[in-house]
Amino acid sequence: MTNTDIHNRPRILHLVVSHGADQYDVHFHMERPPLVRDLMEDLENKTHVPIMNQQVFYRGERLHETPNRSLEQYGIFNGNHINLVGEKLTGTEEEHFGHLLNLERDVKVIDGLLELICNEFKHFQHRNEPRNQNERYLHDLYVRSERCRSDFQTFQSIAMNINITPSAHDAYRKKNEINALIRDRIDISSNVISAITSYQGGSNDYKLPTNDHYLFHKH
Repeated sequence: MTNTDIHNRPRILHLVVSHGADQYDVHFHMERPPLVRDLMEDLENKTHVPIMNQQVFYRGERLHETPNRSLEQYGIFNGNHINLVGEKLTGTEEEHFGHLLNLERDVKVIDGLLELICNEFKHFQHRNEPRNQNERYLHDLYVRSERCRSDFQTFQSIAMNINITPSAHDAYRKKNEINALIRDRIDISSNVISAITSYQGGSNDYKLPTNDHYLFHKH
C-alpha cells in the first residue's frame, strides 16, 4: 500500500460521549479527518444541545474553542471518551428544534446531490464538447438539477411553516441558518440550470452566463 493509498483511506472513528448521566456513541466514516465541528454537529443531533451551548472536553482540553481543528490533533482515536457539558432544550422549543434538525439533514442530502451535478458539469465544460453530440447527457443533468431545486423549494416551504418566536432563541437561530442555506442552494441550482441550458461547447467564444466561481464553489 502506497502513502497515497493510506492518505485516501476513509477515516473511521468511534467515540463515547458522556452528557450528564447519558452516554452516546458517535461514529465517523469520512474521507477527511473528522473535525471538532463534525463532532459538535453530531452531538447537536443526538442530544439536542445546540452547538452554541456546547462545551466539549477531552482530558482537560476545551475542544469547542477550536471547532475547525481535527480530532486527531488532540490525540483522539477509536474508543476515547469525550465529555459534553451544555443545557438541552426542553418543551416546545426542543420539539421545533428536532423538526429543524431533521429538515437540515434532508437539505444536506440534496446538497450532496447538487454538488455532484456541479462537479459533473464542470468537468464536462472543461472537455468543451459540442452540445449537439451530448443532448441526452445535458438533459439528464438539467432534470437532476431541476429536481434538486424543487426539493429545496419544498424544504423552504416546510421551514416557513415551522412557527417559532424569537424568544425561543436557539430554535429561532437554527431556523434562520437553515433558511439561509436553502436560499443559497436554490440560487446555485438556478445558476446550474441556466448554465446547462445555455451551454453550446465546441466554440472558443463560449462563456458561462453566470459567475463560474459562484456556480461551482458553494458558500
